[in-house]
Amino acid sequence: VQLDHFSNKRKVRKRAMCFIPQDSETSSSSVEESDAENFQEQGWRGGQTEIRGRVEEEEEDVADLSVFQAHSLPVTCVSLTGTLYKYRFATGIRGKCIRTEEKWFSPEEFVKQEPTLTDGHWKKDILCHEKMLNFLIKKNILRIHSLQCECVKCSTQEEDNNDDECYVCHSRGDLVCCDECPRAFHSQCHLPAVHGDSPGEWICTFCVLRTSQQWRVSSNMSEQEALDAPVSQYRLVNTHTHTNSVPRYSEFISQPMWLDRIKQKLESGEYQTVRAFVSDFQLIFSNCRTFNRDNVFGRMGARLKKMFEEEFKKIFSIQ
Repeated sequence: VQLDHFSNKRKVRKRAMCFIPQDSETSSSSVEESDAENFQEQGWRGGQTEIRGRVEEEEEDVADLSVFQAHSLPVTCVSLTGTLYKYRFATGIRGKCIRTEEKWFSPEEFVKQEPTLTDGHWKKDILCHEKMLNFLIKKNILRIHSLQCECVKCSTQEEDNNDDECYVCHSRGDLVCCDECPRAFHSQCHLPAVHGDSPGEWICTFCVLRTSQQWRVSSNMSEQEALDAPVSQYRLVNTHTHTNSVPRYSEFISQPMWLDRIKQKLESGEYQTVRAFVSDFQLIFSNCRTFNRDNVFGRMGARLKKMFEEEFKKIFSIQ
């Protein structure tokens, strides 16, 4: 609500007071009396608008800004959801700062993806923790760059279409970018490893897996069929981890197994069937339960085991 809007309403309220009739006036002033009532009504409504505006400003002043301190923030636009990375934000049309599962978008591009908005505006239609992006700008949580800005954020580079850190280990460096999705990887973090420059377009394991699931969705497999199926590298994702030596681990665990070892066995072709591959994963979970029992790591292992079994059924479309 702008200040001149308040000013105009105050003028209307003052003019309405001038039309209040006196006892000595005759019925010929009925038209003026009617006008006075209209002006008074407008003045009252204007006062209500002013009060609401002040209340909204007070609510903004007491809003909890701590929820906006993270480097990435959840955003929505009607039915759309995404994550806004503050360090990438530049303006509405520059700086691809909003990431979805499929792509990076500038705020203006993100709004255009919503089919129900015919005349949307990114400042008011994109919400973060139930606040418009315009609120974040007013509070200097997001800072708009000038039109003349020539910084990296304001440039239009192809690298903006992919993540700035490895999807597996979450660190930066020389990354290989997928041409189908926003993900990027270190060459050794991706499975299979990427050696040298890939000619033409390069598609990551996740996209290959998604495509595979799309054509396999109509032919559900039994768990027995899935376990006896031959192993393909695209069927394993997210197996990379940094193993740490644990004191006295060998005293409790006779058959140690870890994710890097599974990755090595997969890349060297040691697994002939999915059953052998799943067996090694189950060994990891069993060792975790034996060593950690019911402590925090044991409970984490139990949750991971449940997630693994759910994803396994999902990948092979097991009912």
